[in-house]
Amino acid sequence: MVANEFDGVRFDPVAANDVATQLDELADRLIGGLQDEQTKLTFMPAGADEVSVRASGTLNAVAVSFQEQGGLGVDELRKLAGTLRAQSARFGQAEERSVADFAV
Repeated sequence: MVANEFDGVRFDPVAANDVATQLDELADRLIGGLQDEQTKLTFMPAGADEVSVRASGTLNAVAVSFQEQGGLGVDELRKLAGTLRAQSARFGQAEERSVADFAV
């Protein structure tokens, strides 16, 4: 038999802000990688034949989609980091008000 003892909910605003910073750093690394590799994602046709032209066109379209979706992923990481910071700040303010209310 497993005994589960609930010890309450704890929130560490310092750790939350550290995680938000790490998310921003990850977003920076991802966008840097996308920019650095942009030239490798441009394909020239191997020849003038229809297959080569069409293949390079398809690869370039996929590359554009990859860059766009990668950029959207970076945006989501930044939003997540911002939301985490905002929630951490709001939680801290609520905690301060609660402590002040008990002190009265």
